[in-house]
Amino acid sequence: MSSLISVQAIDALLPQTQCGKCGHPGCLPYAQGIAQGEAINKCPPGGEMTVRALAQLLRVPELPLELPAVPPQIALIREAECIGCTKCIQACPVDAILGAAKLMHTVITAECTGCELCVAPCPVDCIDILPLNGEAAEAQRQRADQFRQRHDARQTRLANEAARRQAERAARVLPAVATSTAVENPVAPPTSVQPTADVEARERHKRLKIEAAMAKVALAKAEKQLASRGTPELQRQVDALRQATEQAQRDLDAAQVPPTAGEAALKQAKIALAMRRTELGKAERQGLSETQLLPLRQALADAERALHDAEGASGKPQPVLVRTDKKPVDTQLREMKTELAYARAALQRLERRQPVDAAMLQQARERLAAIEQRLHDYAAN
Repeated sequence: MSSLISVQAIDALLPQTQCGKCGHPGCLPYAQGIAQGEAINKCPPGGEMTVRALAQLLRVPELPLELPAVPPQIALIREAECIGCTKCIQACPVDAILGAAKLMHTVITAECTGCELCVAPCPVDCIDILPLNGEAAEAQRQRADQFRQRHDARQTRLANEAARRQAERAARVLPAVATSTAVENPVAPPTSVQPTADVEARERHKRLKIEAAMAKVALAKAEKQLASRGTPELQRQVDALRQATEQAQRDLDAAQVPPTAGEAALKQAKIALAMRRTELGKAERQGLSETQLLPLRQALADAERALHDAEGASGKPQPVLVRTDKKPVDTQLREMKTELAYARAALQRLERRQPVDAAMLQQARERLAAIEQRLHDYAAN
């Protein structure tokens, strides 16, 4: 009977939190599952209201919720504790978190669905989930269409970014392969695409290695939170993350690419160069004469040439180098900024000290104001 109902009609009754508590990666996949006969009682954020609406739409009996209902809620980042790792930004299914790497993050309250997906990846556990009541809870329920649009927009953006990265990777790989083939065989056209396939395999192995490492970190953080709070929802998250981690490791093991002879020689050349640099640096610190240092300098130069030759023979594409013009460091400005930071820290220490020393506090404030004025005058000139 449910197969006669459109997926869109079912999806319109779901709360669009995109939380995954139903066992699907979003509300639309769950709607597709319901249209194919899946139970209608797997949406904790929707609660009994959603179960009742789905039962009326599909003309099936109401069922008790499989998991306890989750009331309307939002995430809140304790900004003073945020380290700017961007993991919560990557996890948010509706792009409701603002921030950048190594900068403070914050939640856009009006866009947050309360899905809790940002909690587990946070390495410093600085995200709280706050319940909503009254008008705020009702307003969040009314924003389901808005949440759906933001989720769809995010999925489109991620797909476009993945396509762009794939195109850029292909643009880097193909010219390098074509150049290498032309140098080795300037007359005959290339007869094999194995170098391109090999590079793609190594790129995939690198990506899977990163994904496996991130999955392990997320699992460790979730297990830590489960040990401290121990809720059923966290247990489900841990189980899902453990399965994802195991699958990521299996994918990584299956994608292992044995190093070629050229890559093995390149690795040895890098190790030899590092050893020659260490030997020369140690000799210079010991104060050896230039006559004694000369053979070590020659050995370093030989190691550098050997590395260059090994890079050319390894078959790996040359890196794309981008020259960036940087302004020289203004040492005076840097010193003034450092002095300003010390002055602010000293003032904060005095403000926290009990009992308060009014004279020292006033002196610290005057010093800070003078440094700020001097820095402003310098920047203006």
